[in-house]
Amino acid sequence: MKRVFGVMIVLLLAVSFLAACEVAPAEFTLSGVTVSPSAPVVNDTVTISATVTNVGEESGDCNVSLTIGDYTDSKSVTLAGGASTPVSFSYTAAVEGSYTVTVSTPDDSETRTLTVTEEAPPGAPVWYVDDNWVYTCSYVDAEGTSYEDVELNVTMVAEVPAGTEEGITEDSYKLSAVFVPEATRVAADLPLTLHVGTAGVWNSKAHMEYLKQSSAIAELPGIPSSVTWTYVGDYGWPFTEGKTWSSAVRTVAGTIIDETVDRESKVLGVETITVPAGTFECYHIVSYDPASPDTYTSESWFNATVVKSNVREIDRSTWSGAETRVLKSYSVS
Repeated sequence: MKRVFGVMIVLLLAVSFLAACEVAPAEFTLSGVTVSPSAPVVNDTVTISATVTNVGEESGDCNVSLTIGDYTDSKSVTLAGGASTPVSFSYTAAVEGSYTVTVSTPDDSETRTLTVTEEAPPGAPVWYVDDNWVYTCSYVDAEGTSYEDVELNVTMVAEVPAGTEEGITEDSYKLSAVFVPEATRVAADLPLTLHVGTAGVWNSKAHMEYLKQSSAIAELPGIPSSVTWTYVGDYGWPFTEGKTWSSAVRTVAGTIIDETVDRESKVLGVETITVPAGTFECYHIVSYDPASPDTYTSESWFNATVVKSNVREIDRSTWSGAETRVLKSYSVS
């Protein structure tokens, strides 16, 4: 009996020893799962990061998987027992919506929520005091007579809050424009040859479109001459191909002229054009009488990133004939 009891004790000790010597298999857990940026817009690149830890004692291989809707990706890691490693994935948020982000191993999983919103439109270009644009202006009247080219020097002189000046209904930039020498122009509706020396220009800060222009005309001393634009709905910036908007354009010259015409404007597309100041990618924007959409009363080529203004303009409505302005040089902040 004693012998049997002694054998049982030996067997129990052997089992305990083997249990103590058993190595825990590899087991992979997740921690620190993050999604950045936390509030992406369409086309943002999102980074999903996590830490993988082998909480077992044996070394092992593991596939770490990412699932976002129908999108999947995976990465393989090899870890010794007790070791950790960071893992990250990149994902392009192509469509707005709310998505469940799942990071998983064969032994663990973590979920997060990803909300993608519509891409925010780019902010309008910003002008600063003393920003300057110099144009060469050519002019041909309705009879085909060409006039001397002049230089137009345009400088941003102030920011004007809405309502602080007549005709300025929203926050604007005020610009000073000087013709050197005076520009000779033929009136559109009267048999008059006029000479223009200076002009004031007000542009909408948010929409980058004209709000008002006033001119000093030698033949009309003391008589205020101005053009104002009143827009309907979403107009101007941001410019996208095919975008259209409407405006009422009022021209006043003392008691001689006071008329308002309707205009439609449209972004035809993006074009690369070369002028003396350089080569630029521009939005080609046209305006026209709604009754004659194929006859442009004005055209402009606007560069948003470098010049931050028009690179070329053709005006067929202010005067009889057409005035063309081509950018010669610029200095912007």
